Amino acid sequence: MSAQRRSNVFLIVLSFVVLSSGCAQPPAGSGKSAESILDRVKREGVIHAAFIKYPPFVDVDPRTHQPSGYFIDVMEEVRSRMGKDMKLSYEETTWGTMVAGVQSKRFDVVVSGIFSTIPRSMEVTFSRPLLFVGLGAVSRATDTRFATEGDLQKPGLTVAVTAGEVGHEYAQKYLPTAKLIVIDTPDITRPMLEVLSGRADIGIADSMSCYNFVAAHQGDAKQLFADHPLYVYSTTLMLPRHEPDWKDFLDQSLAFLDYSGITKRLEAKYKKGSTAWISRSLPFAP
Repeated sequence: MSAQRRSNVFLIVLSFVVLSSGCAQPPAGSGKSAESILDRVKREGVIHAAFIKYPPFVDVDPRTHQPSGYFIDVMEEVRSRMGKDMKLSYEETTWGTMVAGVQSKRFDVVVSGIFSTIPRSMEVTFSRPLLFVGLGAVSRATDTRFATEGDLQKPGLTVAVTAGEVGHEYAQKYLPTAKLIVIDTPDITRPMLEVLSGRADIGIADSMSCYNFVAAHQGDAKQLFADHPLYVYSTTLMLPRHEPDWKDFLDQSLAFLDYSGITKRLEAKYKKGSTAWISRSLPFAP
């Protein structure tokens, strides 16, 4: 066979292979895009939501185990406008496992009032902010050592934090010489009991948890950095990544609640002290 003929045969075979591959049927299911969370919610009529006890954002009835609170009311306001047959199915989770639950699509949303942080944002995403919470600390009422953030660099400091919570993240990054007592608990105020017992010098947590703890232990504990938080966090709903329709729906829903004054009414219902949190329209001053 001549070189020219071999070349012609090769081109014919190559063309046949290309045409055949173009006509081949795709593997079963590969031509159908995965159903989005929003489409599935509309089809099933159910939002699968997770919560963590975090009063007054979320509280839990000890008898019925039913959640209540600011963010539960927010989600109910959204649900009630989605249609009379829409339901919210709640499941309790923890600060340490909530990200995995969102990533696996076990939860459509976590509603406890989650802080948007850089490490968390590498794994999940968040809806638009609803309010702002500062990062502070609690010490014993008689302890005068901590007036500024720099005082947290004192040698020999013992710090109590909740595993996976923002106080834990802060201590790991900015307090490398401190001894950490890390407690895996859904109750962010629990490490502060280590302070009252004398096992820790301070407990680091969000401003709302610090406020609640000091209010419950007047005369024994005091709130640190209330007016000038160590950090300020936008606080909102946690969502899975790669679900733009679902995020857009919740962003638009929260915007409606914000602009219509509903979130302001809910804040008035649940907010007990000026240092607990700041509304979205009035963030902490620098």
